[in-house]
Amino acid sequence: MSPSRTPNTSGTRGSNIPQIGFCEEKNRLLGEFVKAIREISELQNQQMQAVIDTAIDGDGDFTRFDVLLHVAQEKKEQAKYAWIEHVEKHGCHEGSI
Repeated sequence: MSPSRTPNTSGTRGSNIPQIGFCEEKNRLLGEFVKAIREISELQNQQMQAVIDTAIDGDGDFTRFDVLLHVAQEKKEQAKYAWIEHVEKHGCHEGSI
């Protein structure tokens, strides 16, 4: 949606109120996508620390993160495509909030 001007209905003469496009669902889905990306990043950080711990003292299980990362990656993909699908169907492209 692009911003457009609509007549002022507040009683003030001679001014226009801009109508700004806002899609709450688009923003919610984008938030879910960003959250999923952050979860992957956190798991990768934890896995890196486990690798370092294993290298230092030989006591660590960094392979346990493989399944967690796989599940997190699937969740991220689902969130991404839900957001993309909504934007395409609803028409609330990048230009609008």
